[in-house]
Amino acid sequence: MSDKFNWSTTDADTIVVPSVRGVAVYENDRGDVVIRQEADPLDDEDSFVIVPKTFLPALIKAIQAVDGEG
Repeated sequence: MSDKFNWSTTDADTIVVPSVRGVAVYENDRGDVVIRQEADPLDDEDSFVIVPKTFLPALIKAIQAVDGEG
């Protein structure tokens, strides 16, 4: 087996499980919902989206619409 493997140019059908940065969802001290994504290997900091709970139904509806469930 060859040690030469280029992830960026390999046929998409060959890569059956792609890399995915972790995503966490939790409540902060203010009661808001935090969606946090693990930092890219080339970046130093995680990314955050902070959503007040009053807007959760609208966020969930929008996610379901994108997913084809809404």
